[in-house]
Amino acid sequence: MTTFYLLRHGDKEFMPGNPPLNSAGVKQAEKTAKYLQSQNIKAIYASHLKRVQQTAQIISKVLSLPISTDKRLIERLNWGDKIEQTFEEFNAEWRKTDKDRNYKPIAGNSSVETGNNLKYFLDEMAQKHDIQNILVVTSGGTIGDFLRNVFKEEDLSFAINKKTGAKYIEILCCSITVVEKGSDVYRLKTVNSLSHL
Repeated sequence: MTTFYLLRHGDKEFMPGNPPLNSAGVKQAEKTAKYLQSQNIKAIYASHLKRVQQTAQIISKVLSLPISTDKRLIERLNWGDKIEQTFEEFNAEWRKTDKDRNYKPIAGNSSVETGNNLKYFLDEMAQKHDIQNILVVTSGGTIGDFLRNVFKEEDLSFAINKKTGAKYIEILCCSITVVEKGSDVYRLKTVNSLSHL
């Protein structure tokens, strides 16, 4: 059985493109690194986004582990990937991908596709790292999309947007979601834990 620690990056600067962590995000990552020292992590994987890489680098230094980057860990949408996109336009597009999980935006992937990408990655890593604890640093939407693909609604705490009807899991900055993979079955241990902060 492989145990995956799915970590959302720390709090970031509010700007389009590829923003870095803000000072609060750096502190969150530092506290997370201290907690992970006791979790016997054997490998670190991360998406290429700056905020994700910075979070992973802080943890990497404390755990003395290298970071492997994988494109399958990318968020479904990133504000600023579409040229001159306002935050309001980005947010409207995000809501569409929440309401219709198969909707593919102009710049990005559908919610279902994003969740599948993370699942295929974890399936592969479970074979590579059997009976180990693995850290995967990515974006909140990616973790939420994976959870919605793999687990039943009754197993998850969904928030429902009464305006749009969209269901979503809000994964908080530097929260840890723990899943175990044994044979072909995923088990959900913890969602959105902030106890380490």
